Amino acid sequence: MRDYIPTNDAERVNWLMELALWLEANGLAHGFTQQQIDDFHLKASEAQTVLSDHLLAQTAARSATVNKNVVIGDTVALARDYAQKLQHDLSMTDVERAAAGITVPDTTHTATALDAITALLPPQLLLDFSIRHQVTIHWGPNPGNEHQNPKPHGVMGCEIQYAKGAVPQEETGWISLGLDTDSPMQHHVNETTPAIYFYRARYVDKKLNYGNFSDHAKCTVSV
Repeated sequence: MRDYIPTNDAERVNWLMELALWLEANGLAHGFTQQQIDDFHLKASEAQTVLSDHLLAQTAARSATVNKNVVIGDTVALARDYAQKLQHDLSMTDVERAAAGITVPDTTHTATALDAITALLPPQLLLDFSIRHQVTIHWGPNPGNEHQNPKPHGVMGCEIQYAKGAVPQEETGWISLGLDTDSPMQHHVNETTPAIYFYRARYVDKKLNYGNFSDHAKCTVSV
């Protein structure tokens, strides 16, 4: 059931004032004393006053907030100009920069993406050549268990290369199978006689930086 007293403050105060006026005109005839009627009118008037004061304070607070944002914003903009001027001053030392509260250049070497990918241990390889004309290449830190073989942080995938017959003496002797983003990778081969294949792999990060190659893995493909 809906309450007869409004929930909005302004409407509630108007309702109180209307009741106060009604009691002044009709209260004595319905069992109210003059003291009760006067006290209620006083309280209703006080409620009207405090609501007015509250609304004025809200308006003043909004105005103060706007003024605060403008003044602080303008000062911060000027401070940025001054900080930039100081950063371009060749006589400024790092000690002075720290004391002034502006940025002190970082002299610590931050590892680049290339540094990060080459710092990783190369992937391990596990070859499954139990199916004719096919080599399944499991790669990663734990290729023996694909359920516990997550890619290292920052790695997008793995480039896998192969060579037939023997380990090439030149880098150009390796043939790329491409980039695989989810171990394992399958290599389909067509042989009429058993053939030896060598494989190697390296991680590739999301910016296409390449890591170090793994050790060779070897298998004999059946016909």
